[in-house]
Amino acid sequence: MVRLTSQLLPGSRWQDLHWRLALVLPLVSCACASRAPDWPGPHDGGQTQVSFPVGGPSRPIDILFVIGNSPSMAPKQAALAQNFRKMIASLKRLPGGLPEVHIGVVSSNMGAGMGAMGGNCSAGLGDRGLLWGNDPNDLTASVAAGSIAATDPNNPITDGCGLLPGARWIEDVARSDGEDGRQRNYSGRSLEDVFTCLATAVGSNGCEEQHLLQATRVALIPQNSINEANSGFLRSYAYLFIVLVTDQDDCSANNDNTLNDDMFDMLTKGDPGDTTSLRCAARGHLCGGRAIPDYDPVVGYTGSGFSHDFSDCTAKEQLDPNHPDYAYLPLIDVQEMIDSVNWTKGAQAGQKIFVSGIIGWPPGPNDTNLPATLQTSNQYQIGKDSTSLPVAQQSLWDYMPVCWDPSQMSADGNIYKAYGGLRLKRFIDSFGNRGQTFSICNSDFTNAMVQVPDGDSLVASTFGCIAAPLIDTDPNTPEIEHDCQVYYQSPCTTLGMGYCQQTGWAVKPLSECKDAQGKILDPASLDPSLSDQQTVDNLLANISQDSRPCWYLSYDNTALGCRNVSYNGQRISALRPSGSVAAPGTLLVVTCLTELASGSQ
Repeated sequence: MVRLTSQLLPGSRWQDLHWRLALVLPLVSCACASRAPDWPGPHDGGQTQVSFPVGGPSRPIDILFVIGNSPSMAPKQAALAQNFRKMIASLKRLPGGLPEVHIGVVSSNMGAGMGAMGGNCSAGLGDRGLLWGNDPNDLTASVAAGSIAATDPNNPITDGCGLLPGARWIEDVARSDGEDGRQRNYSGRSLEDVFTCLATAVGSNGCEEQHLLQATRVALIPQNSINEANSGFLRSYAYLFIVLVTDQDDCSANNDNTLNDDMFDMLTKGDPGDTTSLRCAARGHLCGGRAIPDYDPVVGYTGSGFSHDFSDCTAKEQLDPNHPDYAYLPLIDVQEMIDSVNWTKGAQAGQKIFVSGIIGWPPGPNDTNLPATLQTSNQYQIGKDSTSLPVAQQSLWDYMPVCWDPSQMSADGNIYKAYGGLRLKRFIDSFGNRGQTFSICNSDFTNAMVQVPDGDSLVASTFGCIAAPLIDTDPNTPEIEHDCQVYYQSPCTTLGMGYCQQTGWAVKPLSECKDAQGKILDPASLDPSLSDQQTVDNLLANISQDSRPCWYLSYDNTALGCRNVSYNGQRISALRPSGSVAAPGTLLVVTCLTELASGSQ
């Protein structure tokens, strides 16, 4: 993770944070490693090198849960906590057991306006994108003694959720000294219990104007004087899983009332007769390619109701300033949030970022065991909700829910309702097959938890993509006679002579995998996009245990493979002896002669 040095005071306005992030994103980070041994090749050409971690029980994973903490979220936070155990159980079933994990929790509360809205919506930046933890020096988003969470009379926390003092996230990794066992920053509770404690400590007393996307990127890109304590959570070499949990759409906006149409300033401006949920929806959504009709940002909703096919509605984006429906967008553009998150992984974003949303959305194929009492709507609607509490709200024009369950009650006394998350869906869908959506109206999050993260996706992604055409050293044969050198680079357990002594790394060159007849595997036969995975697995099973570890070239044009990164889907994979794992910190380093020089991927 690149440390950002821009200064920003906690009370600064959102547009300051907005612009500072925009300025730092174009910066290019450099990952510099020790120089590998030279193996002279017989042919001239550009050189492409990739490296990726393979050490430890499995690949390292950073999991960020972004949880809505408005009054309606209490039952869903409980469901998330209850089903988290299923996710950990799924991870523990991976080869080698539980991966090296960082697990963080951040709330959706980033304030709203400049304090004029009142209630639970403060001026400034709310929880500031801080990861929840046991921090006695900063009681914002903290479960340390003296914090609001620790002194909650209904659920007091007396042990910092089991986290060690100062910890801002859960850490469960291989020991840094190379010895067997795990290094953890919690004690007295299981990993599952620590997460349950943090996820419910977020509470349901936050601002109803949820800013999940802004909280996501601020949590991942820490800023000095705001949430610098998050530094170290995101590891540059780890996979990143983002889990969004909310029943409202994203309402990320500048908090300066001159830049957000005073949408959060109802106390001093006067109530225009609509809910803040509708104010966000009218500013951030399109239906049929047009802005929500009859909405005036000064006087509020002026129509008599609106209904449109929900599937024909989308998030508004700042694409064409000359288009009347696009020129007006006081919310922060979703694409800007997407770019910010992708920036954290650079060229590897297409392989290492996975996003799941448990959001306000009509139930779909991912949702099973739906409550018998659940009711849904396929319409995007503006109306007046006769079930809303307090009663005064029943007279206000409102953005109506896409699903609701009269058998569930929210902390504020309302029946449970979820509102269409069009901005959140736009964010999730931008990650292609690495993004998946679940309906938060499902009271059972089993499917969401066992697929977040999906073990198959991790296994399928442990390889290096070669982003330039390999040089064919013998064009007279139909096969590509490539010139690649592959080796393991692992931390020295004891300093020796030569390269190990100079760099602290031990190097083990790998030979190319061959089948039982001594023949190098045909890369085309290993392309999972052209043949079924069982065929590929059978071919790899023919590689003798004695010849492993070894490496092989294949063509992987799948969405989770090298299709968007590599020329012709070229990928290099290592095959280890069955049941074995590489030493913690081990990298697989691949150097190939290519027709065009290329930087590391």
